[in-house]
Amino acid sequence: MNEKHLIQTYFTATQTAPSVVTGIGDDAAVLMPGRRHELVVTTDTMLAGVHFLNTAPADDIGYKLMAASLSDVAAMGARPRWATLNITLSRADHAWLRAFSQGLFACAHKHQVTLVGGDTTRGDNLVLSLQLIAEVPAGRALLRSTARAGDQIFVSGEIGHAAHALLKLQRANNNYRQLEPVEMSALFRPPARVELGLAIRELAHAAIDISDGFLHELEIICQASGAGADISLEKLPVHPAITLQQAITGGEDYELLFTADPEYSAQILALSAQHDCRISLIGEINTRPSIDLYYCGKKLAMPAGTGYDHFQPANDNG
Repeated sequence: MNEKHLIQTYFTATQTAPSVVTGIGDDAAVLMPGRRHELVVTTDTMLAGVHFLNTAPADDIGYKLMAASLSDVAAMGARPRWATLNITLSRADHAWLRAFSQGLFACAHKHQVTLVGGDTTRGDNLVLSLQLIAEVPAGRALLRSTARAGDQIFVSGEIGHAAHALLKLQRANNNYRQLEPVEMSALFRPPARVELGLAIRELAHAAIDISDGFLHELEIICQASGAGADISLEKLPVHPAITLQQAITGGEDYELLFTADPEYSAQILALSAQHDCRISLIGEINTRPSIDLYYCGKKLAMPAGTGYDHFQPANDNG
């Protein structure tokens, strides 16, 4: 199979959006953004042996590759529109490519994303890189640097599902077949909170996705905003099968952490029922240059290693 046939067989979309003037098949895509909108662009790369094992199901890998980028634009209150895919393969494995593309498109179609281009190359290792392009009304993107003193801090979903699944996988000698379907979903099919991100865009001051760990991402918001935070850990929705420290440092949750003025608290908490997604009020932004953790009023020490870092192998949760 040559490169052209590979692309036509597995990655040419059966449907295109009106916003795609020219899609796959030309030297580059031609896209038509909405009027008075800005573009939000993100890229995620996944490597075999780092982010997943070679034995991982190909459809799950494809789904997660798209979901990871969707989570990034969700945290900015943006509407995902188009994607490009770069893939490096050692050989053209048809069964793997078929399953991978099915998983990728399943997630893309769920959120009305159109694949409009990319590149395929041959190499020794499997490398997958997806660029996602989204739209947001001009000047309305949620940022990490705009939390304000007095803001309340909210988090979506339940923290620790993926960390629990990863721990179980490691104890099972990395045999994915030992995981329950719900645990595989936690690792490879995380919820992309796109609609929630759109709903909080006019309510929140700052937001971030917590894929690299709750505490790590909270630190990023505080540092970028020149602020600190008080967190009531007993209010954090934690998976019951793991410890609190594992939950707040584990990562891979792809939930949203955001801050907002207290006047919007009731409105934000009401979004939980509208979006079938738990939303928890867990703390407050302050002016001190530190993050203080409390459990039922008792102050706790910050744990070492607050999240995932690509250049710290000991923390690698791939």
